[in-house]
Amino acid sequence: SPVDVTLDPATAGPEVILSEDLKEATWGRPGHRWPEGPGRFDTDPCMLGSEGFTSGRHYWEVEANGRFWAVGVARESVQRKGRVLFKPNAEIWGLQKYDELCVALTAPSNTSVPLLNGEIGVYLDYEVGQVSFYAVGSRQRIFTFPVASFSGERVFPYFCVLLSTIKVS
Repeated sequence: SPVDVTLDPATAGPEVILSEDLKEATWGRPGHRWPEGPGRFDTDPCMLGSEGFTSGRHYWEVEANGRFWAVGVARESVQRKGRVLFKPNAEIWGLQKYDELCVALTAPSNTSVPLLNGEIGVYLDYEVGQVSFYAVGSRQRIFTFPVASFSGERVFPYFCVLLSTIKVS
């Protein structure tokens, strides 16, 4: 059964508006800034879940609507200052949608993936180093990343919203 994910306001980037229950993030209010903080994404409209994981298997669901969004898993040490969105690296395991195109953030170049809609299940197996994405309705696997080593570091649910809205289960 899905874990209960809430969004962490201390990480939310500029122009991100969070619902009171911290279950929904919307891109809006151009010019809106949060107070500065060490854990905050200061340039891109990204954020982390409020609870991270250092062991175990975890699954959560995201409903994403809009032109551009990204969902996945990020290391606690993910770069939060400056542009982070388009740089596939070893810090983020994510799916990113831009207009009609959906890609997995793989290195050295992104991998195109088929996406039917924005209802996505994210599955993390910490010990194995597995991050997979599923289509919620059909339970079909959309993409699995090559095995990663999290090296004991805490990893978090990761989200970006640009001209879009996401809701978490």
